[in-house]
Amino acid sequence: MKTKILTNEDNRATIALLDEAGNPAHHLELVLHDSRKGKGPDGKPILFQYWAFDKGSESNNDLTDFQDWIGALGQAGALPCDADLWIRDALGYRLNNGKFKTLQKVSKDGERLDTLSTDEKLANVVASLEGSAFKLRESGDSKAALTTKLKTSEDKGQRMAEIFRQCRSLEDEAKTAKGKALDTIHANLAKLNQEFEAMNA
Repeated sequence: MKTKILTNEDNRATIALLDEAGNPAHHLELVLHDSRKGKGPDGKPILFQYWAFDKGSESNNDLTDFQDWIGALGQAGALPCDADLWIRDALGYRLNNGKFKTLQKVSKDGERLDTLSTDEKLANVVASLEGSAFKLRESGDSKAALTTKLKTSEDKGQRMAEIFRQCRSLEDEAKTAKGKALDTIHANLAKLNQEFEAMNA
């Protein structure tokens, strides 16, 4: 089957899946997103623009849009399996390679450590299936990483006390620091404040 770009304006593009006669049969909308996760040689974030589906309330794609598109590909033999099986496997792939993997390691000093027993890993995955595994991850959200960090700190109250002490110590250092040292202190304070807010979200 073939696709066609119908519109491309204001960082939004409408694409169509064409039927056998070459007419638009099904539609989906892509949005141009900005990412600044990568860093250049100067240490500054690099702007990376990429096309992707919008999600949540911002999306103009309906669930049936995806079902119709995938169903049409299935009928045309363009999928390796039945459309319903493809949808099932796509959901499983997202959980297996996203939510589940993150929960099965411990975050410590910026490293992901494989220190949990298989029973502890299973318990984390099972607990996530109560709801958190199915929540959409927003940009900058590190809920799963935060969960494992809390596990290594034993409890939320202890970690919050640690953040409080670290912030007070950095604020004292900031009174006499200058230049790059002061910038580093402010950056560390911002990280601690972000973690504190995430814990209370």
